[in-house]
Amino acid sequence: MSANMDAVRTAYQRAIKRKDAAADHEKSSPRGGKPSDVSGDTRRWGNVPIFLVALIAAGIALRILNLTLDASLWEDEVFSVALAESPLIDLLFAALRFDTHPPLYYVQLHMWAAFGDSDRWYILNSTLLSIAAVAAIYEACRRVYDRSVALWAAAIFAVMPLQLFFAENVRMYPMLAILEIALWYVLQTMARDRHASRGRLIAALCFGLAVTLTHGLGFFVSFFLFLHAAIRLRRAAPGRDLLFLVGIYVVVALAALYPLVIGAIRQTEGVAGFDLPTIGIHLTLTLLGLEFPWPTVAGFLMLPLVTLLPLSEPRARWPGGLLVLLPLAVLLAISLLFKPVFIYRTLGLFLPFLAISLALYADAVFKAHAIAQRVVVSAVVLLMLAGGLNYTLKFEKRGYREIIAAWEAQSPTDAVLMTNGPSEFWAVLRYLNNGEGRRSALEVQPPVRDGMLRIKQKLEGVGAASLGLFGRSNYAQVGNRRIYPYFAEDVASGLSAFWTLNPPKAGCALANAGIGADVSGYREDADISLSGHHLTECRNLRFGPKA
Repeated sequence: MSANMDAVRTAYQRAIKRKDAAADHEKSSPRGGKPSDVSGDTRRWGNVPIFLVALIAAGIALRILNLTLDASLWEDEVFSVALAESPLIDLLFAALRFDTHPPLYYVQLHMWAAFGDSDRWYILNSTLLSIAAVAAIYEACRRVYDRSVALWAAAIFAVMPLQLFFAENVRMYPMLAILEIALWYVLQTMARDRHASRGRLIAALCFGLAVTLTHGLGFFVSFFLFLHAAIRLRRAAPGRDLLFLVGIYVVVALAALYPLVIGAIRQTEGVAGFDLPTIGIHLTLTLLGLEFPWPTVAGFLMLPLVTLLPLSEPRARWPGGLLVLLPLAVLLAISLLFKPVFIYRTLGLFLPFLAISLALYADAVFKAHAIAQRVVVSAVVLLMLAGGLNYTLKFEKRGYREIIAAWEAQSPTDAVLMTNGPSEFWAVLRYLNNGEGRRSALEVQPPVRDGMLRIKQKLEGVGAASLGLFGRSNYAQVGNRRIYPYFAEDVASGLSAFWTLNPPKAGCALANAGIGADVSGYREDADISLSGHHLTECRNLRFGPKA
């Protein structure tokens, strides 16, 4: 009996889908029955699939090329690797202690680190995830729409310059893209079939939690994806299914408390005022990539082409309006009114949906007598490809390997080095003496003060000091060298000479490095500059001139 009822339900759902498809086709056609210029024509593509496959291949080739050309880690990547190489419990506490992002990505990278620890191995993780995201957006769009839309979406996503940047950075963005696409697909199938089955609800819960716990603004993406699905499901099948979907989102929203609380107390990056040139730069970085010419204006010129044009295609209005334009506008409003979050990396969270909305528009105009629109779409996609090529040729990471090797060769074996925070400190430990000094991210930390000091005292008062949340030492020793994760004025005052990595001011003028630091007695003795980094040797004049 149960099997018969399932068969009846399945047949009914299929009949509804055929009826809806016929209604949509009728709406898209004028009274005479002839398809409209934009979305009704189903003529053959010609060579379009070959062009799109070539774009996908080009995007994958550029990812692999970037992996082979520049296998170095910059500041944020060193942060990711240091957490990934820590014991799992330390990783979770270190993410809570130092980062604005939840720890799910670092846990994934921790498992990846079990099989290798070279710079290129870690970058390979992001490269493979980025290629998998291209495959994911193709398969999701093929199931939701058709093969032609899927090819367009995969091709556009593959050549997006910012996605190339994400593919060679050891950060959470490629993994997050896969999770976003998966969540979008599950929610879309609910709305399309007018039914929220138990399996789909569980999948939506899992992917929603994963998105929320992968990035500090993952909850923001989840909100718009669930909102999009709820509006469509309410229009198609109001009732119990919609209530179930809302209930699932409530659980996801509760998980958002972690990034919301952490984000509220930590400093964030982004546009802090209505500064048009800076806004333009972040739009350019998002849409055309790093190192693109005329960055203050290029993004403003590109924005209407990729966001407003798709709104003329009915199928693209939902993803383009609710999953691209509205989130970007809200991010800007939050930055202007509350806290800086409008930055190219957070704008990039919505690029999968920009690719989908552009794909729907491109598929429509290439199947219609719309020559002008075809030219515009082709120009936009080729401009993205040009931005990706420009990024590959011009962008160079500010890795730490060369500068640390130079310091190791030119400094005494008992030298002391002061750094500017955890990431630079972990970079020194990673590359000095072939990584001999690598250790848990929690083990060495600078002394805490103000609010953190009060939290530390409260934890010690309840016997939680053994967790090591605030470190066990304030410096690391590698051989006879000592490395500090901050400018230790009390230590520097007792040394005849010490080194600083990327000092805030030239000439050993380090007053900004510590509160109350007396730096009038220091003089620059040596300087090393490599890969955009600077090492300065400072001599303490109290000990007299260098012998």
